[in-house]
Amino acid sequence: MNGTNRRWPLLILAAALWPACRACAQADSPDKLGPRSGFSLGVRGAYFRPLGADAGAVAGGAQARLHLSSTWAVEGSVDVRRNKFDATPVDVVPVQLSLMAYVLPADFRLAPFVLAGGGWYYTHVGSQFNHSSSRFGPHAGMGAEYFINKSWSVDGSYRYLWAEDIHSQDATHPLGRNFSDQGYMLTLALNYWI
Repeated sequence: MNGTNRRWPLLILAAALWPACRACAQADSPDKLGPRSGFSLGVRGAYFRPLGADAGAVAGGAQARLHLSSTWAVEGSVDVRRNKFDATPVDVVPVQLSLMAYVLPADFRLAPFVLAGGGWYYTHVGSQFNHSSSRFGPHAGMGAEYFINKSWSVDGSYRYLWAEDIHSQDATHPLGRNFSDQGYMLTLALNYWI
């Protein structure tokens, strides 16, 4: 993944912020805001730090939420990230499904939530053997969503991921080696309520 491909999520987020800033001027009264039944789509940035990686990685992605009530929601999300384990590049596309529970009444503009779910991690190890696989792992975390107005919200979350280890083989490790892909993920998203 080159530098240009990593910038597209940031450009999408910047373009999405422009209408949100305009919408802030037309915000509804605070007593009518908060979690409610409906559907929202969002773009997000994420930072993921696996335990075994040389450093964390910034990723871009998208999320969709089906709000079943003012308390319960189901979120589907996808991100694209690259980590390095001992100078071996590993591209990961996590597809996560989460159940969310908002913990305050629906008429609050700031709505904290807890979440739990599972993820499927399409993984490509860029070694001499170019190995690809899919892995599974549960996650749990918490966050908060701030309702700018009836149409726009921003949210941030922390989640810990228990993904299966990444297996790699190359000339220096012909029998293979495992990299731990457990770690934490921070997200920041802009959502549009449909």
